[in-house]
Amino acid sequence: MKNKKSIYILLPIVLFIWGMLIYQFFSFSASDDSLENTVTEFNVKPFKLKERTSFSINVNYRDPFLGKIYAPPTTKLKKSVGIKKQIKPQEELVWPSIKYKGTISDAKQKNKLFIMVIDGHNFYMKKGDTENEVFLKDGDNESVYVKYKGNLNLIMLAE
Repeated sequence: MKNKKSIYILLPIVLFIWGMLIYQFFSFSASDDSLENTVTEFNVKPFKLKERTSFSINVNYRDPFLGKIYAPPTTKLKKSVGIKKQIKPQEELVWPSIKYKGTISDAKQKNKLFIMVIDGHNFYMKKGDTENEVFLKDGDNESVYVKYKGNLNLIMLAE
């Protein structure tokens, strides 16, 4: 008998709440006619910025930890001995087009085959292999390290 009393009290409350929600939903969607097309004019005032004053910090005070007065670093000029080394201009290294497509291996195999596309040609490479002067140093499922003419580069998996 107690259960029926709670149903008689709670059912109208639930229906009232659902009715309010449905009324709110439909009242917001039907209010397009009440919007007025009014043009508001704004007066724009230029914002004045105050000029900042410059300041400098005096660093000629005693260092509290060392107990010495700050001395600016002096640069010493080295005398050339007479042998001048000629600096060779470094040639700009142009990498070939390298794409990493993934690996081919079983779960039990330690040696993985990496699918590499170098200048439009497909190659199946293991760690330590060289194709078109591109050396495969290391790799995993997401990326490989390749070396070309002494320069190391990380190549990510191409989708």
